[in-house]
Amino acid sequence: MRLVRVEDAVGQILGYDTTYVGRDGAALLLPKGHVITNDDVERLKDSGVYFVWIEGNEESSNLMYEWEIAEVVANALAGENTYVKPARQGSARILSSINGVLKINVDRLREFNLNGNVLLITKTSMTGVVKDELIGIVDVVPLGMRREDVNELLKYRDLVSVVPFSRRRIGIVITGTEIYQGRKKDLYHPVIKAKADRYGWEIVYSTVVPDDEEKIITAIREAINNGAETVVVTGGMSVDPTDKTPIAIRNLGAKVIAYGIPIKPTTMTMIALLNGTPILAISAGGIYYSDYNAIDIFLPRLMADLIPSREEIAAMGHGGILVSYKFERRT
Repeated sequence: MRLVRVEDAVGQILGYDTTYVGRDGAALLLPKGHVITNDDVERLKDSGVYFVWIEGNEESSNLMYEWEIAEVVANALAGENTYVKPARQGSARILSSINGVLKINVDRLREFNLNGNVLLITKTSMTGVVKDELIGIVDVVPLGMRREDVNELLKYRDLVSVVPFSRRRIGIVITGTEIYQGRKKDLYHPVIKAKADRYGWEIVYSTVVPDDEEKIITAIREAINNGAETVVVTGGMSVDPTDKTPIAIRNLGAKVIAYGIPIKPTTMTMIALLNGTPILAISAGGIYYSDYNAIDIFLPRLMADLIPSREEIAAMGHGGILVSYKFERRT
């Protein structure tokens, strides 16, 4: 390609998209491949474009341009259960081909991005995703690179992948004597169902029990006997005298991985395993903070059999104040 003044580009083929950036964001002025006309000259200048790239054979064949680079690098970085869609101006998108959990090789991503010319930008690792969801973007900074420099980046492979859900059936145990007695309406089931529907999970068991240790134990067992591969228990997670859920889960014989998660909201969350079946117990705060809470963080992982370790959970304190959390000052 050659860089020329817009006045000298009339009749030439545009080699690069030209864009306009205004209050409403970026918009495409003229696409790559467009034959520039006299009318285009003033339009380009009005948008602040005084020089354009036009197609030509002047450059070395050893040079790759940004739109070529983005696609070839993205295909190298995209791993299992993902696919690539080229975008405009040196970008390529990586999308999920299934419902599952996004897995990023963070150390290799950091190392890759040190190259400074081609950048990989992703969603957070261990996030639940659905089919066709955008999970990564490859952006190229320079207009062109030598082929040998691009080839050097292709050693970074499979940095972005999606782990499929190996569990698809969940059981729900809602605790609370006030709900059991009809004094208060259950608001948790719709919250959990909406999340299950998003990922394609089936609710095979759901019940409401009072704050009674034995009844909670019985309900969890019934959920598993009815085919639940993961059980979600709500309410009764604090240290109040009526809160029996953590005691019930321990007395059930479950192995507790963590009780008390370093995130806000829904800190009073328990993760446990009962003979390989995950149990996620969460406080009532998940109703008030229904958009994003411990269910969103942990349930997709449990459904993909990516059981978090105590060390992983401890590290969640960094960034643990979630965007959904509302800080209330006490006077």
